[in-house]
Amino acid sequence: MSDMTPTEREQWLRDHGVQIESSADRRKAESALSGTDPPPSIIEQVQSLSLSSSNAAGESGVKFVYLPHDTSKPIQTVCLPSRLVEALGPAGDIIPTYVKSFFADGRSIDEKIFKDQAAKQNLLGGDMEKFAANAKKKQLGTVSEDEPAPAKEEEKKTTLSSSSLMNATAGGSVETFPLVRPSKTNKNEGVYIYLDEVGMLKHLSLNTRASQLAQQCGYHPAPNFYGDVFVGRVSSKPMLHNIDIESGDIMDTTKEWIVRAPHENVLWQQAINEATGRSGETQPNHAGTEGVAAEATGNDGCSYSWLQNEEEVELTVPLIGDGDEAVNKKLIKVSFLPQKVVVKYSSECKVEVELYSKIDVDGCTWTLDKRNLVITCEKARDGEIWPRLELSG
Repeated sequence: MSDMTPTEREQWLRDHGVQIESSADRRKAESALSGTDPPPSIIEQVQSLSLSSSNAAGESGVKFVYLPHDTSKPIQTVCLPSRLVEALGPAGDIIPTYVKSFFADGRSIDEKIFKDQAAKQNLLGGDMEKFAANAKKKQLGTVSEDEPAPAKEEEKKTTLSSSSLMNATAGGSVETFPLVRPSKTNKNEGVYIYLDEVGMLKHLSLNTRASQLAQQCGYHPAPNFYGDVFVGRVSSKPMLHNIDIESGDIMDTTKEWIVRAPHENVLWQQAINEATGRSGETQPNHAGTEGVAAEATGNDGCSYSWLQNEEEVELTVPLIGDGDEAVNKKLIKVSFLPQKVVVKYSSECKVEVELYSKIDVDGCTWTLDKRNLVITCEKARDGEIWPRLELSG
């Protein structure tokens, strides 16, 4: 790709299902959505679904899917209004623009999760340093989205804060996750999940059905998705544009696109590696998975570790130092609550942790391994991988 011109590189990315949006595109979208006779919003469509068991109807257009996190709610088909497609199209994936308002829910961001992610310089696959810098520029109105920052500004280290992130996502922020990308071997059709980019920081509920769908498409371990999401389909020929996908297309695991997705994703990664000269990027493991313990800090300031899988979470808590006498089992007291674990030794509180999600109290046990207390808690919901151990900071 290094020998391509900028125009050729952009076209190559578009042909492979990569959405490229300019500030002019965004201004055009805002105008279409706020005109004198705007099409029905995605919020209005979802609200109408809650009043009826049938799929949203009335407005013609491209079909896509609403996938709620609440498993008691049905997966239903919604519509990308044809009036919006005509105003913004025909080229490009318009779903992110259309569903953006759905994620502008005014929820606050969990400060501790934010700091954890900021420390890793990673926001759901993005760069938090750049994200915060862009948020600050937009807030001050001093630098346009297409204008590079002055050199002296680039030299300054951006101060990351949850408030700047809130400002940047106040109008909704959409993350696009590829279940399968367009390629010659799948008729140049891709399927994507559209989610709240800061859903984890808002502490939205896990969407287990979205994770299961990604797993069926070859992602292992299954990625976490937070809150309600949408699923859409695009074709990259003759140019990138939205095409129909309905609820049955993602609920029926025998559909050809789902069956072929794992192989298609491998082929796509190989093509990217060949074009860029990079080795394949691996999906990062979730905290405490793959047998790699994550560290946490107890009430007495000492570190303990934890592991998890889809069914259980395990805490290993040192009760005494290396040079101390043997642990007195009679002095151990462990309390299990629906979303909390408390560990005391010799009346001293070693760990009191409010857990990220609920556990089955009847399925919790502890054992003693020399100086360490090993606690095993059965998760209340199978298949749930927690992004962290604690509920919040």
